[in-house]
Amino acid sequence: MQQFRAYLPALLSALFWATNFAFSPAVLDAIGPIQLTGARWIISLVLLVPLAIILEKPTWGGIRAEWKLHIVQSLLGYAGYALLLYYALTTTSPVTAAVLVALNPASIAIAARYVLHERITTRGKIGIGISFIGAVVVVLGGGVVGQFSFGYGDAMLLMATVLWTVYSMFAPRIQTPPVTATATQAAMSSIIMLPVMGIDVALGNTAWVTMDTMDWIGVLWVGLIPSAAAYFLWNMSAETIGATRTGASINLIPVFTAVIVVLMGGTITLWQIVGGALVLAGVTLSNRR
Repeated sequence: MQQFRAYLPALLSALFWATNFAFSPAVLDAIGPIQLTGARWIISLVLLVPLAIILEKPTWGGIRAEWKLHIVQSLLGYAGYALLLYYALTTTSPVTAAVLVALNPASIAIAARYVLHERITTRGKIGIGISFIGAVVVVLGGGVVGQFSFGYGDAMLLMATVLWTVYSMFAPRIQTPPVTATATQAAMSSIIMLPVMGIDVALGNTAWVTMDTMDWIGVLWVGLIPSAAAYFLWNMSAETIGATRTGASINLIPVFTAVIVVLMGGTITLWQIVGGALVLAGVTLSNRR
């Protein structure tokens, strides 16, 4: 039970990010990547700031001491990663996006080996490989293999993978408590995105005045769940179980996405079930001591 609690933040962050893949395409159609990226971090502050004050009672001195690290993480893992992901989803199929997201654990494990000097056991290597194969089976096993292609959006997803890997290497160096660190970086990302959002509006994006109720619900969800909650849990997990083990949980995103589809009235195939089992087996194997 104690070991399960240690891995629970990583599992929940994967689940919350799965809702981002499931819900954000519709929101992107309404307001576009720039507005959604900025809005998600601004909205996330509604939850993160009170949590940081209540749970951790942060001091400005501690935050100021690490302001350079916070800015780097804001640029890489918040503004940069989200922009690349959302732009990619406007031109690339969700199938391709999910496959390339599954590259994150492998890239994080390799980077952690040389940057953080984390040891990768043979069992860990095999587990990462199995979970990656399972993720591919999940997203390609539903009769949609024909959608797989490599283009401009796919290149952006690979760039996003690189940014997320570098972001993950900085996470263990942050001494600021996780909720406060997440709130600080979300605030910095909001400041970074505000002028970009203003330019986008000036260039003709007036979507905010034409959004319907479902669009607003989608924006609020993306800002509170895949943004505030998922990033906080990711930082907490990287601090407690390490970057490599936390990164392996990303392979669960396609599995959780399939479950969400079923709960929303959709169907899944036998190949998706088989792939999901492989992902779970691979993550379990790679995370065993």
